[in-house]
Amino acid sequence: MDIRQAPRRHSLARRTLVRSVELACCALGGRAWYRTRFLGPGRLVERHETLRIRAFPRALRVAQLSDFHAGSFLGPGDLKHAIERVGALAPDLIALTGDFITHAPRELERVLDDLALLRAPLGVFAVLGNHDYRGRQDPWIVAQLAARGVRTLRNEGVRLELAGGALCVIGVEDLEESKRLDFEAARACVRAGDFELVLSHHPALASHAARERCVAVLSGHTHGTQLDLPLLRRAGPAHPGLRVPFGPTTLIVSRGLGAIGLPLRWGAPAEVVIVNVEPV
Repeated sequence: MDIRQAPRRHSLARRTLVRSVELACCALGGRAWYRTRFLGPGRLVERHETLRIRAFPRALRVAQLSDFHAGSFLGPGDLKHAIERVGALAPDLIALTGDFITHAPRELERVLDDLALLRAPLGVFAVLGNHDYRGRQDPWIVAQLAARGVRTLRNEGVRLELAGGALCVIGVEDLEESKRLDFEAARACVRAGDFELVLSHHPALASHAARERCVAVLSGHTHGTQLDLPLLRRAGPAHPGLRVPFGPTTLIVSRGLGAIGLPLRWGAPAEVVIVNVEPV
């Protein structure tokens, strides 16, 4: 299957400007403001999505966390409430859909202790986002996550046996920054009659997943526009919507947990997504 990778969107000059604004906000206490205003109790949104799937083996709960962007506005302990909420909901499976860092691989160390607390009976799985390839040290990021019980799927899938069927969790590399994107290789574990859940940081993969009749695609990347205001919403990547049907496949896009440029969200709250799959 031919999947063209999405081009990089911003020039070096634009990225430098954003970085300068970010550093200024950080110096003014942006991280503390962001944690209090968007990640704390009563602020963080817990979004529930229901998928009713014919002949699915059993009810299944998947927790999705995305776009952490550890760095200027997210550091040690800032994910505490989000992690606690996920634990209280007792998901069967946890999906982390990329952008763990913002500018440099070492930023990951700021959230590793929080991520290490995530547990689910069927596993904690991740894919990389475009920011996670900075410095081309993505293997180091993958190793650090693995040491905390998080398995990163890089053009590969895991087949999970359920009573009465099987679920294949498929993970692909990022459409913008990866050097190799191979959806067919990722689906190598799939057998006839299996159900497929695809993890892709970039939501553009959904149309391709629909051709294979995958159950759902979980993505992030867009931050829900982060600042949902005229003109400003165009500053980030195109946002297709929070839930978009593609024939037999449902695309679910997380607005994420972190922020870029400004420690601010408007009309696009930080969130944890809970996907409840129900057999019909």
